[in-house]
Order: sequence, then C-alpha cells, then structure tokens
Amino acid sequence: MTNTVFLGSPATAIPSLRALMDCDQVRLVGVVTQPDRPAGRRRAPQPSPIKREAAALGVPVYTPERIGAEEALGVLRGWGSELAIVCAYGQIFPSSLLALPRLGCFNLHFSLLPRWRGASPVQAAILAGDTTTGVSLQRMVTALDAGDIVAETPPLPIAPQDTAQTLGTRLADAAAELLSASLPLLVSGNPPLRPQDPARVTSCRTLRKGDGAVDFTAESAVEIERKCRAYTPWPGCFAFVESRRLGLVRVALAQPPARGGGEPVRGALLEDGRLAARQGWARLVEVRPEGKRTMPFAAYRNGNPAAIGAVLKPAPA
Repeated sequence: MTNTVFLGSPATAIPSLRALMDCDQVRLVGVVTQPDRPAGRRRAPQPSPIKREAAALGVPVYTPERIGAEEALGVLRGWGSELAIVCAYGQIFPSSLLALPRLGCFNLHFSLLPRWRGASPVQAAILAGDTTTGVSLQRMVTALDAGDIVAETPPLPIAPQDTAQTLGTRLADAAAELLSASLPLLVSGNPPLRPQDPARVTSCRTLRKGDGAVDFTAESAVEIERKCRAYTPWPGCFAFVESRRLGLVRVALAQPPARGGGEPVRGALLEDGRLAARQGWARLVEVRPEGKRTMPFAAYRNGNPAAIGAVLKPAPA
C-alpha cells in the first residue's frame, strides 16, 4: 500500500478524508491541518473539523503554523509520505513540500478549472451567477491552482436557492467520489495529465469579514441576493440601521411597490421589507439584529418600528 498523507481543514474536506480511509490501495499515515483557532463568543481555541475527524479515526494529526517550515517537512518525511492529497488546507505549498512525496501532491479544488482559481471558488461561482460548477483533481505546482488536471466531475448544477454551505456540501461529496475513482491512477505513478487553458482562467481571492457589507446605492438587487447566498455561512451579509448592525440572512428579489411618486430612496426600508437597490428591488426575508437571533423580517419590524423608513448603509452612521 502507498503511504499517503491528507492535508485539509474545514468540514467540506471530511468526505475526502473518509474516502482515503476506505481505499485499500493507500495507507493513511497522517493528517495535516490548521492549528486550533479562537472561535465562538468566548474566543476559545477550537480544533478544525478535520482534526476532530482524524482523532476519531485514530490517525496521527499534525498542526503546523507554517506547512513549509523545515520541522513540518521533517514530520512528513518521518511518516514516509509517498502521496499527498489536499482539500481546502488553507496555506500555500512551497516547492520543497511539493517535491517531497515521490508520487506528487494532488489537490481537490471545488470548481472546474481553470475557472475560479483561488481561495473562494464556491462563493465566486454563486456571486457570478454561474449555473454549473464541479470539482477538479489537479497536480499541484507552485503557481496557485495552475497544475495539470488529472480528472474532474461532470458539471454539477447550482440551484437558484443554493448558499455556499449547501453547494459546498454537495461538492464535498462529489470530491470524495472523484478521489475514490482517481486513487488507482495516482498510485500508479502515471496519471493522465491535461494542461489548463490559460485563455479561460478566472480567479477569486480570500474572503474577508468586511466583504459582507451591503451597499444598496452601489449594488443591484441581483448582486445583493447572490451575495447573501454566497456569503452564507461566512462572512455573512450585513448593513446598518443608523449605528445598529443588521444581518441580512436571507434576501429575495422583489417587484417595486405599486404606487406612484418620484425616484425611490435607495436602501430605504419599507413596511414589507422591500428596498430599492442601485438597480431593481430586494426584500428582506430573514434578518439578525445585533446581539439577537435570526428572525423573520416581520418580527424585526414589530420590535423595531423606527427602522421603517430608515436607509440601510454599509457602515454605521
């Protein structure tokens, strides 16, 4: 059997880790994941989902701050790693690491490359209004997500109601199936490799907490609705009513109100939760007031009557 190491961090990598455990052609000698990070209101250190899963499976776990450090390379050498499988690990791999396993390092990327190279392909696909996506298995190189393709899934549909969470869950299962089918090719040492078309490359970046701010004067209703789905569960979308933050949990496209008058004030909150955006109308379906639970807009309106008529802004007044 081939000594194999798995590198990943979020819950979406768990199906692929389990696929490795179930393969009789490889021996999972260790798992590398991100160190424990502060989480929750108390900011207590929490292990990554992959660390918890690996511990439950009884697999050795290593959590370096820098995967390219000499200490980390020494651990991988000590495990006798011949093959590395990566799924959403969260760090850039140096050439010294890529060269370590004799059979190579292979990454499960949640898009059909070369579309959406980068750190947030699931969110990028929803933001762009893509109707399909998929998973690519690629040989890793030093350039980000630029390696040759070994295999990919058929195009998978993106549903109109998909969030990054629901779409990511389906892609995680597809990635595990793709890995299971491809492992014999990787273990052979001679997998098929197809170069990516540089003319079709699109890129996406790492998301930041502030990316969820919504500006009704600058964004269309379509863009805002997609954004709220793409940024669920993180970083989440929000706007401010005066100085109070309002989480925009679920937003739908809407028709303008059936009444006359002049140009509507963009971002002004109507009684039924509708707002005019830069182009088109949106309706707040579920919101999360600062410090409170998620609730239907009607419940928020009943508890905050002064918010009706207020203009939602991307930053506090």
